Amino acid sequence: MTPPALNQDTRTRLIESAIQHFAAKGFDGTGIREIAKSANANSALVTYHFCGKEGLYLEVLKAIFARKEVCAVAELEGIPPAGAPGARKAALEGLQNYIKAFVTELMSCDRSDPLNEAAMVLMAREMQSPRAASADLLMEHLQPYVTYLMNCLQVLRPDLDEDDLFSMGVSIQGLMIHYRNSLGIIRLIRKNPDYPEDLTKVIQHFIDFSLRGLGVPEAFPQPRN
Repeated sequence: MTPPALNQDTRTRLIESAIQHFAAKGFDGTGIREIAKSANANSALVTYHFCGKEGLYLEVLKAIFARKEVCAVAELEGIPPAGAPGARKAALEGLQNYIKAFVTELMSCDRSDPLNEAAMVLMAREMQSPRAASADLLMEHLQPYVTYLMNCLQVLRPDLDEDDLFSMGVSIQGLMIHYRNSLGIIRLIRKNPDYPEDLTKVIQHFIDFSLRGLGVPEAFPQPRN
């Protein structure tokens, strides 16, 4: 017997239930039946309309990516290649704008919403251990970030080889992601549940820290004697 058609309301409930279950138990620890039960739906719908748990998991990732209204990084102005007129100035401004856009995007997620929190947990797990079936989808989402950041670094540090540039990029990206993922303990340490009240100060710290680590002297002009 063919399962009934999947209406939008049931689809949404299944996706949201799956986000929460996958976040709590991981892919292997989660069963189709418990997802369907929480969504008040027939488990046969998952098998028929999503081609099983793997297909549902991919739809969950797509739904998480779609929750963002816009990718701010993708809207940044492109960086001219190294050696082109104005390339270094554009790369310096571009890196600062990239950090600002990425931190703002990270911090825009309302973690007081259980579904948003679950989506963040699930994505953190996926970033740590990408599943083979979702690798292409994940890279499609991440590529604009990787490309823009590496373009900036190639212009700012043309003396570095590909491996060193990649390490620089990982360090900059990791700084921001670790901050966002550790915000709970940071607030405990600071004894301030509302920290940071001024996100611009945090962003400027990341910019200064990254530029100093890269060794970009013109970002910090020395006073003349």
